[in-house]
Amino acid sequence: MRPWWPVGLTRMSAPLVVWALHFVAVYSLQGLACARDLWRAPVAGLETTTWVLWLLTALALACIGAFGHTAWRQWQRTRAQADGRTGTARLRFLTALSALVALLAAIGVAFTALPVALLPTCA
Repeated sequence: MRPWWPVGLTRMSAPLVVWALHFVAVYSLQGLACARDLWRAPVAGLETTTWVLWLLTALALACIGAFGHTAWRQWQRTRAQADGRTGTARLRFLTALSALVALLAAIGVAFTALPVALLPTCA
């Protein structure tokens, strides 16, 4: 079974792109909320901006998790059929690297979302 997305630089950098987009979205929306009083009405104890930012964080983590899970499954498949050839070793390295980059991006998204969780919107 062929992977739905070929291994390469694009696949390895996709989680980092999601992390970067999440970073820009979180801090842009946070700045707009403070500058223009956008989405400041409280809903269930939190401001609407906070709920939107948590939704974006969950979406980013789901995308990164999908990339990481796909890389992990492909790494397990290549590990099972390892035959010592250079092509297989290269594929195993790239898939392992893709999974680790996804893990790094997930940690980055979590650290980007931490100030949103711990600080008020406009302190």
